[in-house]
Amino acid sequence: MPTKIGDASSSRGLVPQTQYTHADKTQHDTRAEESTVQWSIKVSGGVTYLIKFSANFFKKHLYTSSKKLSNVQAEYDKLGSITDEDARWAAAQDAADEAKFQRQLKHRSGDEQKCTVCGHPVNDHPNSGACTKVTQSIGLTGGTKNGKPERGPIHTPCTCTGYSPAYSEKRGLQGKPVLNPLLGATAQTNDAIWMDKIPRAVFEKVLHDALQARYAAVVPTPGWKADGEHIEWDFGAAQRGCILKLAKGTKIADAKAMGYSSVEVTITLDNTDPNNPIFTVGHLDGKKTH
Repeated sequence: MPTKIGDASSSRGLVPQTQYTHADKTQHDTRAEESTVQWSIKVSGGVTYLIKFSANFFKKHLYTSSKKLSNVQAEYDKLGSITDEDARWAAAQDAADEAKFQRQLKHRSGDEQKCTVCGHPVNDHPNSGACTKVTQSIGLTGGTKNGKPERGPIHTPCTCTGYSPAYSEKRGLQGKPVLNPLLGATAQTNDAIWMDKIPRAVFEKVLHDALQARYAAVVPTPGWKADGEHIEWDFGAAQRGCILKLAKGTKIADAKAMGYSSVEVTITLDNTDPNNPIFTVGHLDGKKTH
């Protein structure tokens, strides 16, 4: 029986995949790099809205259900107490998704972002290069004072020449083209838009209507704010549970039961072409999720 993931009519199709050659020489699919993704929404009168992403929004907030049948099958085998076949598969899919979403949170943890060479975080490695961390300790300085070896602060620069976190190291060994799509994101909480649970037509209409309304309201006067406009994406009561507030240990059933269906995102306007405006989605305000 197939996994209970969103079909072609779901928003899952808005998250494009690209093929890469695994270290074992086999071909696999992986999520496309954020910088290559561009959504196109036709408005009216020959106007097309182009939507892009930044700040890892595409990986951090657009979640998709596990597509690995083996993972769902493993969960299915544990659920012999559920006699209804459809209910058992649905529960197995939820269990596999819960495990996947928790792994994604873990990939954002400090432990998986620390450099495996020196143990220092990415902030100490400008542009993922040499570590700038300087450790201070107390010891013999090499000088003398009153004829005795002097003790004082010793500053020891880190000798690591390049950043290599556990998460990207693992992806690199697998052969994935994007080594760390979550670079710098270490929070262990996240608001996720569960793409499988939103019909694509609904998703696109929500984005279309929200962008069109804001664009008409602020362009040309007073103009789109330089640091972005705050825009609500409300997917409606029929999709309640499509927005998940996740933290370490969060159960999918509990997250769905909260019934969230709306988030607020920050969108910048990248050009002034009235026929082909380009918008970039770069932030989701979890405080505005409801």
